[in-house]
Amino acid sequence: MTKIRADQPTRRTVLAGAALGAGLVAMPGILRAQQLKWIGASATPQTDFIAQSLDVFAARVKELTKGQIDIASHHAGALGGERENVEGLLQGSIHVATPGAALLAGWYKPAEVFTYPYLFKNVAHKDKVMTAIMTEYGNDVAAQAKLRPLGAIPRMPRQLSSSRVVKTPADLKGFKIRVPETTMWRRTFERFGASPTPLPWPEVFQALKSGVIEGQENPMALTFNGGIFDVNKNLALTEHMMQDNMIVISEASFRAVSEDQRKALVQAARDTEDTLRPKVIADDERILGLVKAKNIAINDVDKDAFRKTLEGMETEFAHVKKWVDRIKTIA
Repeated sequence: MTKIRADQPTRRTVLAGAALGAGLVAMPGILRAQQLKWIGASATPQTDFIAQSLDVFAARVKELTKGQIDIASHHAGALGGERENVEGLLQGSIHVATPGAALLAGWYKPAEVFTYPYLFKNVAHKDKVMTAIMTEYGNDVAAQAKLRPLGAIPRMPRQLSSSRVVKTPADLKGFKIRVPETTMWRRTFERFGASPTPLPWPEVFQALKSGVIEGQENPMALTFNGGIFDVNKNLALTEHMMQDNMIVISEASFRAVSEDQRKALVQAARDTEDTLRPKVIADDERILGLVKAKNIAINDVDKDAFRKTLEGMETEFAHVKKWVDRIKTIA
């Protein structure tokens, strides 16, 4: 009896492989019609707009591809945090992720531009810019980092909650404010005249309550939902930063599908932007009403005075200058 080595294919295996190879040549149309099962991930609860954007995108992709790409969404960090989700894209264990735009700086350093202060004139300008640059931006990220941003997931501007009234940079002199743990955030508030303290978000409430810090900055909804207004009774409408999240896939996944499917993915991202933007704006108005009901003192600020403190800041962060300059060309 002839023994077959473990690494030696049997005749049945060889024939099966040959048949499959013939099928690949003879039936490309059937292969193109096969359904792709993709995994999508968000780090937020399903009720959050980031998670909702993933769901809208998945439904639209399935519709536009006639079911050929079926994305199963996993929310609330079930597949890890945003960073782990991006790593999953590159490893092939995840196909669609929803990270904060600047988080991609870990793989594409110029992505830090999306934490550049006063980059956008207002929400409408931010939304216009994100749509206008997405193709060229996505191509640049794909070429350098093998990741492809397809669309923006809208978020509202960051505002300043505090234990004092803030209207101008002079009001921030010596002000102890929590900032996320990035260099650009710290330098922004140093230029404003404050004393920034990097802290993880879960530590912020207790730090405010104990007086370790006097204020923090976030989109108003997160500030409200995080209970911050129980300790900060002032809200300055600084709108100093607007950072969207993004719908991101790997370049390998993008290149593995047909041209029609690529077009469908891009179109689904545009449609998701159009669907979510008015909802996010309306929700911000709803949250503002809830903040007012808590008798929080709300005031506008001298944005021109804040912008003036930032003059020349792009020279400190040369890696973002290309995109700062590009965004400034969009009216």
